[in-house]
Amino acid sequence: MQKKIPRVNRFSQFIRSFRVVRLLLWTLWVIYRERQRVVKARERGNYEIQPNTDVLIEVLVAFRQTAIKLGVLMIKLGQFMSTRADLLPERALAVLTSLQDEVPPESFDHVVNAIESEYKKPVGELFSHIETDCAAAASLGQVHKAVLAKTGETVAVKIQRPNIDQLVAMDLNSLRFVIWVITKFVDTRFIDLRGFYREFRRTVYEEIDFVTEATNARRFKEMFKDDPTIYIPTIYEEYITRRVLVIEWIDGVKLNDYAALDAAKIDRLQVANRTVNAYFYQFFEAGFFHADPHPGNIFVKAGSSPEAPVIAFLDFGMVGSITKGMKRSIRDIFLGFIMRDAHMIVQALSRLGFIGEGANPVAIEKAITLFMEQYHGATLAQMRDLDMGEIAQDMVNLLYDQPFHIPAQFAFTGRAVSTLVGVSTGLAPDFNFLEIATPYARSFLGLDANSARETMQEVLTQLLENGKVLMNLPRSVENLITRLDSGQVEVKLANLPQTKTRRGRNGSISVQIAGSGSRISLLFMFLASMGGGIYLTNIHMEAPGWFCLGLAALTALGTLFRR
Repeated sequence: MQKKIPRVNRFSQFIRSFRVVRLLLWTLWVIYRERQRVVKARERGNYEIQPNTDVLIEVLVAFRQTAIKLGVLMIKLGQFMSTRADLLPERALAVLTSLQDEVPPESFDHVVNAIESEYKKPVGELFSHIETDCAAAASLGQVHKAVLAKTGETVAVKIQRPNIDQLVAMDLNSLRFVIWVITKFVDTRFIDLRGFYREFRRTVYEEIDFVTEATNARRFKEMFKDDPTIYIPTIYEEYITRRVLVIEWIDGVKLNDYAALDAAKIDRLQVANRTVNAYFYQFFEAGFFHADPHPGNIFVKAGSSPEAPVIAFLDFGMVGSITKGMKRSIRDIFLGFIMRDAHMIVQALSRLGFIGEGANPVAIEKAITLFMEQYHGATLAQMRDLDMGEIAQDMVNLLYDQPFHIPAQFAFTGRAVSTLVGVSTGLAPDFNFLEIATPYARSFLGLDANSARETMQEVLTQLLENGKVLMNLPRSVENLITRLDSGQVEVKLANLPQTKTRRGRNGSISVQIAGSGSRISLLFMFLASMGGGIYLTNIHMEAPGWFCLGLAALTALGTLFRR
């Protein structure tokens, strides 16, 4: 019969907490120090300074070795950090990605003890056979193949690691203490460590509750019930508990086992197409996605023919959601890129939680403008020929160089996309990622008939929301005047008579405006009277002479407000 799982004694708790605190204090401090150095340099316009990647790798290798010994939460923390391009440069991120494959399993005695403790029955009454060797081991649990005694069906039994609640609570307290110490002495605008802790804590507690995982699996089953190319295994409802989960066993080939796919004569290009299509459907249409798409969680099953493989998803502990509000902001980012409007992109990123308090939005706009200039103007054919890996690398660099904070949902999205890019090109070197993405992007942006009604509804919603802008017009005018007064707005004057001022290539004159509201108002009136146009460089706004007259009126009105 079942034995009581022994608790971790106080001395062991003290030793573990000491090791965890020492490990985290050094690791997080070096991560913070390198990111601070880079972000400060970028704010000064210095793009030469780079993070000391060799030091970061040395620290993270030590972290990985200790994390494997400590197990449970430290491994999960390493995996979580491996998704955060706002914390680490790409070479350093790669050090932590292998943690998924280095987790040792628990003994079979623990497996038996855990099953009997949960179901209050001998394991033999539940399963006519259970394999002693685990099929897969992860940071928070492991999987064993078994046969149900009642029905004879082959199943996968997922069991949590011993003392997981106690160990998670201990290590989270240690992490919170380390973050408290660091934030007492550093400028937190470079890394939002408190936000990092909150997101990590929420993710962990969701993942160690197998009842939640079962709910996620049912939702995926419903999402793909009419899609014969995707298979979601069945959950056995009567065997669901917080610590043990029984799910249908899937026989298939791992997504990255290319030799086995070739031996089975499965069309690898079709595998890539169907896997990526499934993810784009999750991202853009369902708004609910599998957030842990490493190859061990995606299997390929034989379909009706080698050209019609079936993709099976496993392990639904980590999922992500994209709400309608998030979709609107993501749409604004796409549109901002199309219209080359960095200000629009920064506003959308701010709404999504990427930009924390104290960050300089003007500096971020400049960085995004530089990023867009690398790709803007490319033809559709040229875009299709772009290397998605290189684009992803550029985005990772941008996220690290600027004071961004990646919310957990988008960290998971980024990891999913990065994994998909790598796996799809491994499956089929000529696979075109953008070709698959285009129809989903068109629908998402409201450029096809099927999405017209939804787009109109969102437009009406945004019109109602934008009514608040009119209510806040005095404050907006005040903000504009403040930027003008501080010299933060660069103005290009066009269509003016010949002067001695040196002109740019397009015949425009660049000046910095700073001064009192009254003087600025007079300047705009002068520009209007001369028929000149302006381009507000930092606000990314181009307007003819009549707009100058409007700005003159608004500026004068704003001056009155301030008095």
